[in-house]
Amino acid sequence: MGTSVNLFISKSLKKALGSHADDAALWESVRKGNDLAFSNLYQRFSHLLFNYGMHVCHNPELVKDCIQELFTSIWTRHETISQIESVKFYLFKSFRNLLVHQISRDRKLFADYSEEQENQDDAPSAEQLFILGDTSMINQKRVSVGLEKISKRQREIVVLKFFNDLSYKEIADIMSLTPASAHNLLSKALQCLRVVVKITLIFMVIGAL
Repeated sequence: MGTSVNLFISKSLKKALGSHADDAALWESVRKGNDLAFSNLYQRFSHLLFNYGMHVCHNPELVKDCIQELFTSIWTRHETISQIESVKFYLFKSFRNLLVHQISRDRKLFADYSEEQENQDDAPSAEQLFILGDTSMINQKRVSVGLEKISKRQREIVVLKFFNDLSYKEIADIMSLTPASAHNLLSKALQCLRVVVKITLIFMVIGAL
């Protein structure tokens, strides 16, 4: 999994998203049947959804199929789809619903995917947020290793928050949590990630001696 995670983090850190206004304009054009706008919408979000999906389910073909199904559904229903407040939120939530539906038959993939397994904790401190907030000073390889070591649910919320800039309210809705639970889950994920990153750094230093 290590190579794949490195690749996906590298892509997501680019944050190649347009503005909210650009997204809304694309969505409105899609509703009017503009195939070029639909193509642009797909290009803007497909790799971000793929990145997110691979942190939830390590099956690239299944992730690709769900992305294809999502955008196919949007295009075939473009005449009847309604205006939405946030295109990014809509796409992430719809995609996750499709993905979870497809893999729910295999309990092994979601064995640790229960909210009850996550402990409540305090809000993340400025020091914890720094771990992901300044990639120019933090080695991406260490963050990649850290994401491999935390739970799927913790990894998912880190990807949604820091690599896709979604709000706590949006994340809570996508992951079927309360905003408070989302906040607490992210706090625990950051604390776990911080510990793993520090341990990884120690081993890197020892290995260099």
